[in-house]
Amino acid sequence: MALDGVVDLIESVARFFGRIVSEVLVEFLCKGMGFLICRKFKKDIDPDGFMVFIVGFLFWVIFVVLVFAAYETLVQQIEIDVCLDNGGSFNHQVKECYYG
Repeated sequence: MALDGVVDLIESVARFFGRIVSEVLVEFLCKGMGFLICRKFKKDIDPDGFMVFIVGFLFWVIFVVLVFAAYETLVQQIEIDVCLDNGGSFNHQVKECYYG
């Protein structure tokens, strides 16, 4: 009996946080950015339209891919710099540092 109340409470809290995440991700990030981009090309755009969501979603996908690529490149350049600063030579084909 008391366990049912706890399960209902956990379910309600999880649903509440799921709704917050949904609102933030979909409404604010995807539709908000999509609206800002679409507004540049068409003045009478529906802020709740499907096109706004798709443009915003694609923006964030491209943004995440570019950030990941930049991070990977930056990490590799730092490894090369540390290798050369310590007197080694960096082999770009196997991506290893050789000392000696």
